[in-house]
Amino acid sequence: MLAFADLRLDQETYEVRRAGHLIELSPTEFRLLRYLMLNPGRVLTRAQLLDHVWDYDFRGSTTVVSTYVAYLRRKLARYGPDLIHTQRAVGYSLRLPRPGDPDEA
Repeated sequence: MLAFADLRLDQETYEVRRAGHLIELSPTEFRLLRYLMLNPGRVLTRAQLLDHVWDYDFRGSTTVVSTYVAYLRRKLARYGPDLIHTQRAVGYSLRLPRPGDPDEA
């Protein structure tokens, strides 16, 4: 079981809950969230996310990462503040919102 703030990810049952609500994720969204939760507070580049979340032979561009982060944000935002933050021109991190953070959704 991985936990961050009010987010829970069960690696055995493939269930994700936010504030107690079950959230349906695609397999790719699940792997992306899992990798972010394994590295809380750490800024992960799009290339790192691509390497760890997509298959080793995936030849797409890093824009797919941004697309899936947007999908994941939308689903998680139904039950609380955004926990996935963009580090401009670098990548993404999982962290608690800070006072004065712009709305990044």
